[in-house]
Amino acid sequence: MKIMYKLMSGFILLVLIFAIAGATVISNLDVIKAVNSDVGSDFSINQYATNYERGATKVQVGTFLYAQDSQAMGKQLIDEGKEAMAQNRDNLKNILKDDATRNELNELERIEVLALAASDQVVARVKNPDKDASIQEKHLKQDMHFLEARVDALNLKLGTFVDKTQEDMSLSLKVAQESGDKTTTITIYAIAISLLIALVVSFVAAKMITDPVKNLTSVANKVSKGDMTEKVEVSSSDEIGDLADSFRRMINAFKVMEAMSKEDNTPPRG
Repeated sequence: MKIMYKLMSGFILLVLIFAIAGATVISNLDVIKAVNSDVGSDFSINQYATNYERGATKVQVGTFLYAQDSQAMGKQLIDEGKEAMAQNRDNLKNILKDDATRNELNELERIEVLALAASDQVVARVKNPDKDASIQEKHLKQDMHFLEARVDALNLKLGTFVDKTQEDMSLSLKVAQESGDKTTTITIYAIAISLLIALVVSFVAAKMITDPVKNLTSVANKVSKGDMTEKVEVSSSDEIGDLADSFRRMINAFKVMEAMSKEDNTPPRG
């Protein structure tokens, strides 16, 4: 059993190395999973912000068409734009977590209210035009200019969202790449070290068993030929050592028997 214990210690060492490597790999996989979740959130924020911007542009274009006597098409674009802005604003509210970003979203919503108010003002002026055509045109230009300024402000604020999420995505992807590389490196090292330990353990185990057995075989062959002078050169404290002790006792017993046989065969004196 002592030899088995020695072999088991090497096996336990291998298991321990794989356990440590496995725990590290699992930890890195958790990091990658969390990073992937962050990347997914950043991608969604980017998409919602882009759609929000498109909605604002639709409102602006629709308002312009409405003011240019294309009320049907203009109204359709305005309605589609308002719906897109409301939907994507709500999506951003649901996904944004930190207070700073939510405050920026509140500012974005305030600008949106002003932009939509300007659009509604243009629609109202078209429906109820001023009797003086020059005044009507002047007011429409002012309202359109105000709407354009508000949409530009919206796009600028949304651009900040997009830029930030792209930076976050780049950083997250970098972290994921580093974690993946680390996982690969740890796995390679664990396999290499385990193979090395397996080779060392196998070599030591082979030497531990074969060398004493060779010595005992050599001694046994010489004893079988009557040579009792050969010594057993095994001093381990395991089963091989026990076998070597048995060989020594056996050789000593043979020596005693040989001595007794010689005494019996010696002719008596005088």
